[in-house]
Amino acid sequence: MISYFDAHCDTIHRCAVRRSDTVGMPDDIRAYFAAVESLRQNGGHVDLLRGGQFRRYAQFFALYHDPDCPPEDGLWAQCLRMHDCFLREMAACADLARHCRTASEVDAAVSDGKIAALLSVEGADLLDCDPDRIGTAADWGVRLLNPVWNHPNVLCGTNKHDTDRGLSQQGCDFIRRLEEHAIYADVSHMSDPGFWDLIGMTHRPVVASHSNSRAVCPHPRNLTDDMFRAIRDSGGVVGINLYSAFVGQTGSMEELVAHVEHFLALDGEKTLCMGGDLDGCETLAAGMKGVQDVPQLHEALAARGYSKDLLEDIFWNNLMRLL
Repeated sequence: MISYFDAHCDTIHRCAVRRSDTVGMPDDIRAYFAAVESLRQNGGHVDLLRGGQFRRYAQFFALYHDPDCPPEDGLWAQCLRMHDCFLREMAACADLARHCRTASEVDAAVSDGKIAALLSVEGADLLDCDPDRIGTAADWGVRLLNPVWNHPNVLCGTNKHDTDRGLSQQGCDFIRRLEEHAIYADVSHMSDPGFWDLIGMTHRPVVASHSNSRAVCPHPRNLTDDMFRAIRDSGGVVGINLYSAFVGQTGSMEELVAHVEHFLALDGEKTLCMGGDLDGCETLAAGMKGVQDVPQLHEALAARGYSKDLLEDIFWNNLMRLL
């Protein structure tokens, strides 16, 4: 059994969407959300029973909602509901998982045979881009926060829309407040100019929780070599994304391994981690169906001669170090 620490999944979003919320949606979208009603066991990519296969398993669960489709009472109200959903799931699954904030809490949880569950926020829109709400997120135990998702906001453009717009002054102030609360800025989804603005101002390690190599797959959601080096030099981490669209034309295991090997060639041994984007995408690379198939990547890398110590760093130690 391997250890697995993953920097990003969207499973809480799928758990939090109620059947009543999907009325009027296309049948495939309704089925997508209906498949995941609890963390214990579901038909999505991540559940706790499957996570129990690992020797140690820690997972960042993102609080996320599409800012283009806000509920009537706003995104902050939805963020509060998703946080409540996470807490309910933790209480209902206390025999399997424990909410953790620090490395010592993760160590204690896995020593007790529990899955370590950590929190992130994908998109500052969920806080209404209000820096005064960062303290509340920190109190919840949030350790990673994306200033933007695909939808640009007052803080920054994204690598999908407003791609030439970097951090605004409000965005810079928001990043400084994150630093004050020991929350890492997550640059997955940020515009390229926004990325470099952040690199130029931050005093803490930078995280790209679920981004691959743009040199291997030229998708704007992936990182250039210079971006990877900047994250490496900050002491941060980059999570390998399993979404086939960010892997390559065929989304094969060979293409997925190529991303790992490319980043390792950039002296990324202490920078690479995992960030599968599970439950945040439709199709995983190499025919994977969920978290239970992640060991296939570990096996493919081991078959290429990568050492047990290096694989332990990629699949556990490098992300653990930031806590």
